[in-house]
Amino acid sequence: MQREILSFLCENKIATICYVKDGLPYCFNCLYAVIPEMDGIVFKSSKSSLHSRVPSGSAVAGTIYEASKSGYNNTGIQFAGKLAVVSEASNGYEAIEKAYYKRFPIALVIPGTLFCILLSTIKYTHTRYGIRHKLEWEGLELDKIC
Repeated sequence: MQREILSFLCENKIATICYVKDGLPYCFNCLYAVIPEMDGIVFKSSKSSLHSRVPSGSAVAGTIYEASKSGYNNTGIQFAGKLAVVSEASNGYEAIEKAYYKRFPIALVIPGTLFCILLSTIKYTHTRYGIRHKLEWEGLELDKIC
């Protein structure tokens, strides 16, 4: 993954994630942590949330956006990937768990399940003073984690 994209992912912490269930679109916001060695992000959700019942392997898409106060200097990514429930039997479980709880230690005492998104594509756009810079990234192995 390009350094500029990875840096942006690590500097931010709120993602909007979208999916389709029973033919209807749904979106939610979540706190996330990056798992750079796995080209993924991890988030935690309660069992009662609607999105916690999305099956592993489901396609998801989302955005992470950082807007300036002026509205002229903006940076963001659009991503797509596959969702997976994280369990102790998951490949890379320790790295996934460590990444999330290191970034959000208070989450240790909040009940919930960890989910990971293995990123398959990212489109990064950085606009500064009206000049737009774009990068695109594609992952290679969709079953690398989870």
